[in-house]
Amino acid sequence: MQSNAPNGQWTVKMKETEKLVRVAIYARYSCDKQKETSLEDQIRMCRETAHRHGWQVDDCNIYTDSAISASKEESFAKLVGYQRFLKDWEAGKFDVFIVDEFSRMSRDAVQQAIIMRRLEKNQRVRMITVGGIDTKESDWQMRLGLDGVIAQQESRKTQRRVGRGMVGQLERGYMVATPPFGYELKREFDSQDTRIGTRWVVNETKATIVRQIFARREAGQSMHQIAAWVNCEGVTCTRKMRKPDDEYFWRPARIKTLLANTIYKGVFVWHGSTTYSARALSKGLEVKTTAYLRPELRLVSDETWMRCNSKSVSRSGYGGGKHALAGLIGCGHCGGTLVLTAKQRCRSVYCANCTVAKSANAALDGQTGTVAVAGVKLLLTQALKYFVTPDFLTAFRNSLRLRLTGDNQIELGACKARLAKLQAARQRLSHMLVDITEEDSVLMQRYEETRKKVDIEQKRLDTLEANHVAVDAKTVEAQLLADPAKLLDGIFESDIAPERLRALLTRLFPTIVFEGKNGRYLSIFRIGFVPGAALAMASDTEAMMCESLECRFELKYWSISGRGGNQPFWTVTAKPYLSASDSAACSVAQKMAGTTEPVVEDDHAHCAQTAVNTPGGRRVMTAGKIEEAKKLLASGMPVRDVAQALGVSMPSIYRWIPNRCLPSVLFSPYAKASAEEVTGCE
Repeated sequence: MQSNAPNGQWTVKMKETEKLVRVAIYARYSCDKQKETSLEDQIRMCRETAHRHGWQVDDCNIYTDSAISASKEESFAKLVGYQRFLKDWEAGKFDVFIVDEFSRMSRDAVQQAIIMRRLEKNQRVRMITVGGIDTKESDWQMRLGLDGVIAQQESRKTQRRVGRGMVGQLERGYMVATPPFGYELKREFDSQDTRIGTRWVVNETKATIVRQIFARREAGQSMHQIAAWVNCEGVTCTRKMRKPDDEYFWRPARIKTLLANTIYKGVFVWHGSTTYSARALSKGLEVKTTAYLRPELRLVSDETWMRCNSKSVSRSGYGGGKHALAGLIGCGHCGGTLVLTAKQRCRSVYCANCTVAKSANAALDGQTGTVAVAGVKLLLTQALKYFVTPDFLTAFRNSLRLRLTGDNQIELGACKARLAKLQAARQRLSHMLVDITEEDSVLMQRYEETRKKVDIEQKRLDTLEANHVAVDAKTVEAQLLADPAKLLDGIFESDIAPERLRALLTRLFPTIVFEGKNGRYLSIFRIGFVPGAALAMASDTEAMMCESLECRFELKYWSISGRGGNQPFWTVTAKPYLSASDSAACSVAQKMAGTTEPVVEDDHAHCAQTAVNTPGGRRVMTAGKIEEAKKLLASGMPVRDVAQALGVSMPSIYRWIPNRCLPSVLFSPYAKASAEEVTGCE
């Protein structure tokens, strides 16, 4: 060794260099089901490997990660030890690193390829595995590649086994995953103290908060309002803190996620999370969900959950708005939501989407007209009176009585008929989507809405056929005695909060669509009404029937200028029709009543007026003209033609003829709007 020969000098230098080799160790175990001793075992094996090479390992060069999988690319940001290891590798803080297996660094094919490429480009750093792979050997790429392929295949097998085991636990009645807010874990063990499964149990303290969140949302509060309330109450957020000194608050998106969780209505959906759906979508996979009933975990009723998640609080989904009509009315042209104008001369609603599109390109079609808020309020008030007629209430209550007797054959038949119509409508829309050459967002939206209706109706039919519907006799009796006609009397003049009133209106009228204007003062609306919701709200019970009726209404503004002090007023006229997927406005009531005659409210004696002298030079109808007008109207002649035949104005007909003699006129002209509300409105 003391020879000056070149070989001897080279041997001495190598030994001196080997004494200065800096060695690092990386160890990791995958999940919390493994023991922490796994890290100790890996580190021990790596130290023994270093000792065989004559190296010492400094404790500051040992990098570890616990209970984190490395089989998915998105998991690497959570591997704090691995990230620190890569940073020190880049900084040149070690010359050799040792791992128990190559899979401890990663099971992801892309990440394995990155590590191999780094080892090839920077051969100053050497990798050794306990299994004998050494990057100083000539065939290390092949051996490491084979080891990586085996690790990837083992990872795939593990994923399948874990998925199969989780489904098996769900089938046996146990639960998987971390419980959401309102629940806690309860592990079950056998006689040998071996864990056999995990159940979720209700945490009553947190469950009370969950019920209050649903109640506030059902009452019309926005996600922002609910989040502010929860934060003020000091409720700990469900999101885990990344650092001990971090502080997280409830956000509107977190509230929305909580409300959308089906477990609160007693249903656990396998592969139903948004995270899994997004991951499957990125991979181009079809999401197949499976629902598991967990009635012991129910915190709210199905109806409450549905109302909080089906935009029945507001069309925008998040809610909010300082006016009761904000986000309540849809546009029949573009499918958007009507907005309110500022408080200047007359507050109105209009479609901002159509208005902006029209201003950008005048050749485009769109609805740019406005409708006064005062007219919309009167429209909704009179629409309720139109739908809730004595004949209809009698037929509807008879159908409720059938529930008490257990005879649901009629209800089953009606449900099947609705499902058939919805399926036919969905098929037509599907054919239209196939035939079009350009993407049509409105048509696609209608298809999605119809598809959801088909799913809901199919589930309702399955429930009826399986006889899972439990009839609450007290609820039915309460609804039989309720009077929904009084529900909206003076409601717009009351002190109800805007969000609460908006929730009430959307529950009664799930569909309010502004279809356009026929002239300057005539607005056309399509309104859907749920009579079961009206009875439920009037009796403060849950809705027993969710059938929806639809009808088209004409809202007419009468601006009588220069007629001796007359005030402007509104009239509302019903125009029953058959829509594409639903029955005519009163067809359901007709079927219930067993009649083919239109069910139209004709008893408006309380609105009938008698002729009086009026000041200001206004044209006064004689008694003979009034009787002649009644006869002509009874024969079916339109009001306009009657006015022309008698030589009087249409407002005079509406003023002097009792409402029961007018065709489908629902609002008496004597209910006048103030000049401040309607002046300048179109």
